[in-house]
Amino acid sequence: MSISSLRILFISHDAGRTGAPIGLLAFQGWLRSNTNHTFGTILRKPGVIEPAFRELGPTLTLGTSRLLRSRLGRRLHRLLPDDVREERKVIRRMGAAGRYDVVVSNTMTNGAVLETLAPLQIPVVTHVHELDYWISRAGEVNLRQVLAHSSAYIAVAQAVRDNLVQNHGIAAKKVALVYEHIRELPKPTTPEEKRTARQKLGIPDGAFVVGGCGAEHWRKGRDLIPQVLIELRRRESSRPCHFVWIGRPGTVEEEYALKHDLRAAGVENRFHTSGEVANPFALFPAIDVFALLSRDDPYPLACLEVAATETPVVCFEEAGGMPEFVRDGCGFVAPYLDTATMANDILKLAAQPELARDMGRRARAKVANENLPERTGPKLLEIIERAAATR
Repeated sequence: MSISSLRILFISHDAGRTGAPIGLLAFQGWLRSNTNHTFGTILRKPGVIEPAFRELGPTLTLGTSRLLRSRLGRRLHRLLPDDVREERKVIRRMGAAGRYDVVVSNTMTNGAVLETLAPLQIPVVTHVHELDYWISRAGEVNLRQVLAHSSAYIAVAQAVRDNLVQNHGIAAKKVALVYEHIRELPKPTTPEEKRTARQKLGIPDGAFVVGGCGAEHWRKGRDLIPQVLIELRRRESSRPCHFVWIGRPGTVEEEYALKHDLRAAGVENRFHTSGEVANPFALFPAIDVFALLSRDDPYPLACLEVAATETPVVCFEEAGGMPEFVRDGCGFVAPYLDTATMANDILKLAAQPELARDMGRRARAKVANENLPERTGPKLLEIIERAAATR
């Protein structure tokens, strides 16, 4: 094998519009533009960004066989034998046919696929975008499989690295720290873009806008929005604070609970939502401060994307890696789930526009310096090449 012609097999848990798959696409795009390496991708589930993976290289999407797409297959999915459910034959066929030098598993939840590929004896690098919430939800069997077959790990934040070393017994020397990245640095927001975004969301002129983003709900803290709005209304002066959530809605029960709390608290008219959108950057200009309400979030791309538009960030301590970003003068960190302190931090930014602008500029500069593929790509590739050389 020559480093100039490395063959990489990526494994993504799905092709949804979420952080880990989007980050993987950005890295693959960097690889395509800056190296001679070739690669293929296994997607455990289909999704809206699947065509983008196929544009970059050979892509196998699991769960799309005729059997699994049939009504009976969907009903009996959990009862099917492993070799059918995980499509082991087709996974091994792709791994063998590509003669890959290294596997990069883009999540800690791909244990069954790694187990299937194990007979091919290809080194595995596991790129960890999870804390204990998703690791525990994936189950003990999955964790044992990942630990058994991974020779190196990449953590997307120090909080993620600490969790792997302290709670899962992985040797520190096996876990490299490379922060998450977004695809590119957006242009600074113009006043016209801000007005247009607010009009689309139905936000009145003069409001100070707090933004949130995400696709999950308990973990993302979407249920805390009414509490934040109550605290903001209680403390605000003349400028009303509104909250906008960019992302797909929850279940019927989750949506009912959120609307009930907003209505009962009398803050329903201060909440706006976009639903899932293909281009959230068109709406990010509406936001004056980004509030990460997550209870468990390793190093969310949405924060980096909004921060890159010169927007300060507020978040909770002990909820993941974002305090590592924010503490460099890019926003404020409140104690875990302390919505009153978070509200005070938000109102401080509303009352001090110069402070907000300074923190926003620092946030954009930090993203430019740390969180773009041209910064992270060479670091990721060095780890992958080092693992491939052990084959």
